[in-house]
Amino acid sequence: MGRNKPGKPRRPRNRVPRQLSLEELQPPGEAYDEWFQVEPGMDASRIQDPRVQGDALDMMHRLARLGPLYDYKVPKAAIFLDTVIDTGHLAVLEGPVDADVGRLIPIQDIATARPEFSHDGIRESIHRLHAAAALLVVTDEQHDVPFVRFVAKKPEQPGGEWSFIGDPDLVASTVCMPGEMWNELPLDVAAAVGFIRASNARLETADPAVYGTHNGVNGTKHARELFAAAHASGYVDYKGCEACPAGHLCTRTGKDEE
Repeated sequence: MGRNKPGKPRRPRNRVPRQLSLEELQPPGEAYDEWFQVEPGMDASRIQDPRVQGDALDMMHRLARLGPLYDYKVPKAAIFLDTVIDTGHLAVLEGPVDADVGRLIPIQDIATARPEFSHDGIRESIHRLHAAAALLVVTDEQHDVPFVRFVAKKPEQPGGEWSFIGDPDLVASTVCMPGEMWNELPLDVAAAVGFIRASNARLETADPAVYGTHNGVNGTKHARELFAAAHASGYVDYKGCEACPAGHLCTRTGKDEE
């Protein structure tokens, strides 16, 4: 039993490739120089050591909350991101790091787009996008607060090149993303738009089975729901100008051509 019949070819299995973790992808920048191993079930409220106070105790509480979202290996960048969320705004860098072009997205605007989410739910959603490498955190002496950069295309293997939305030198060779969607769509739907557009630019069909394995996406059914919302938004097929070559989805608008 269980053996193949002679002359009957074995049916190939469609195996979903394993998605590399954020740590395995080796994100660039000082914010990813340090990673914290968190014990499952860690409860910072039980810490009785009087030497653990102030910033140290705050760090322990954040690590306990963030551990499950990052598979218990939390980058220093996640701590920075968590403190930025506390301010009520998400600082987004829209161009090259040295261009210093950014804007603030009020967390309340995100909450308004997803009324079923509490503030903690929005916080978790942002962290899950970070864990899935849909966004990275930038910290350097040039910026007073950590900035977020949305990822247009992440590497396919550790140490590979990252492409970011708003960086024309990098994005032009891969795929553009409509910057407005991060304001107008829920973050998980905008991330799905990005995945579909990146697949289209490679002349591939976005696979919900693959996307369903990403952090923050709860399987193939959830991925199909996000894909449906992404297509309904109109941003999957958005083109900023008629000069866009086939397969390249431009984000330029009429204002850019004036």
